[in-house]
Amino acid sequence: MSDLKEINEAKAALLDVKEEIGHILDKVNNAKRWGIADIFMDSMLTSMVKRNKIKDINSDLKRLQSKLMVAKEELSDVDINFESEISDTGWDNFFDIFFDNIFTDLRVNSEIKEIRENLMDLDEKVDEILKKLN
Repeated sequence: MSDLKEINEAKAALLDVKEEIGHILDKVNNAKRWGIADIFMDSMLTSMVKRNKIKDINSDLKRLQSKLMVAKEELSDVDINFESEISDTGWDNFFDIFFDNIFTDLRVNSEIKEIRENLMDLDEKVDEILKKLN
């Protein structure tokens, strides 16, 4: 009975992680579109919108980290690592918005792509673990 309870708690934690991943992926895809627009439009306003979306994603990634910690506690023998974020320093914001150059835009888009790939990999890992628990 206790094992079944632990399995159900682990499943619930993993489903919570999976839901958060889906939520963040939607935002990442949106930021990716703004990033592409920023490359071609070369607009300060577009850069500002993109940077706000990145701040929002980074906040969600921190929430995902805490949900992963809960899942790790429930699955103490499973190793799940996800340490990544899109660079969002004041220096990045300054260059991305005020200088708005192609090099910064391309680097930021590369980081967005990497976050997307990491989230998709994590989602697959969560699916694999959920299958094992079933």
